[in-house]
Amino acid sequence: MMNEELDLIQIVTTSVLQELPDAFYEATGLATGIHDLNGELITSIPKCCFTKFCCNMFFSKEGHRKCRQSNSEADKKAFELGGPYIYHCHAGLIDVAAPIIVGGYHVGTVSCGQILLQQLNDPYRERVRRKLSGFPSRFIDVQMEALEEVPVIPLKRVRGFARLLWAIANSLVFLISNNIKEKRLNIENIKVISEIKARLQLEKDIHNAKLQVKEAELKSLQAQINPHFLYNTLDSIQWLAVLHGAEDIQRMIFSLSQVLHHSLDRKNLVTSVRDELEQIKSYLMIQRTRYGDKISYFINIEPEVLDFRLPKLILQPLVENAIVHGLEPKPSPGKVWINGWLSTPEEAVIEVGDDGVGIDRKSQSLLISEISASVGSSDQDSFSHHKLGLINVHRRLVQSFGNRFGLRIERNGSPGTIVSFRIPRRNPNDQDPS
Repeated sequence: MMNEELDLIQIVTTSVLQELPDAFYEATGLATGIHDLNGELITSIPKCCFTKFCCNMFFSKEGHRKCRQSNSEADKKAFELGGPYIYHCHAGLIDVAAPIIVGGYHVGTVSCGQILLQQLNDPYRERVRRKLSGFPSRFIDVQMEALEEVPVIPLKRVRGFARLLWAIANSLVFLISNNIKEKRLNIENIKVISEIKARLQLEKDIHNAKLQVKEAELKSLQAQINPHFLYNTLDSIQWLAVLHGAEDIQRMIFSLSQVLHHSLDRKNLVTSVRDELEQIKSYLMIQRTRYGDKISYFINIEPEVLDFRLPKLILQPLVENAIVHGLEPKPSPGKVWINGWLSTPEEAVIEVGDDGVGIDRKSQSLLISEISASVGSSDQDSFSHHKLGLINVHRRLVQSFGNRFGLRIERNGSPGTIVSFRIPRRNPNDQDPS
């Protein structure tokens, strides 16, 4: 990420940035704004939102300078902490700063405050008076009167506001990252079109170079990320912002970032079972947030299996299929599980099962036939979305390990479905001679 891209105003319009602080003020009654690294406000705070004390201070020449300096110093401390920072401002009131960190760069801060943690007493009044000593005496007298009207909020509640402010900062990070991607969209579209043309030409010209054809198709399949999961997750985040606390939002945003990081890493097409499971745990955490108690999950993988290698994003389509087509139509709560064990010293079995509505024998036979026939076919338009996910997984397994490896679909003893596959200890694409 280039430094010139990290100007908030260049990345996100002020009107969009204004919405989150305004919503925070409406929910908490605390004046809230976004400012740059120099402590200068980017968004606007109407005078009516300030306490009288802070309004007098902020809109005076010397007071504004001190507010900017205080903001800037607190911003640096919040960035060093990597999270929200509760502090005394230059005039002695309590403020909260939450850094906006994009790709390791500190691009701005969300702040709120202008409050006290306890009822005023004479020592505190004297402390504030000393902090105002550089101002004219008449201004000090006015401020000391205004100090009596500053709201008092207990520290426990302020900490809750700090967590919510941190969630807002992280939401802005997500928004900023998306906008940076949109700025590059035209260039990326040209690159994608060129890549597609190159793949088509490659598949046409090098029929005898099987390994290169397989690599091109793997990359093509890797690029087929289901956007509906992302949309549903963002919808859940908005829902949480209204109905839940900041900790839930932070966990969900973190899980989403883990899923996207694993999914969009184009450099490594092969991963370990261990790393694939970490991505699945983040994915399942998001789904648990979305569905609540309707779904539960269990993961039981033998330690010897964790270091086996497999193509990336093999498990997520299987787990998603179990949830969407197995558990979602089920009226009562259900569970999905992932098991893994050594079937021989050189091979492992991994299964994804559910106790959902299941699949009838006719549909099972048809699905198995379509999956088996898909390996040598490039026609994907005739398959529905959930079949396409299973077919892509099957094809990638066969292309990586050989014809003996692929998906197996079974009906569970009770209602439900089990999808399993085997993987060898050797690396993907070291083809099985059979």
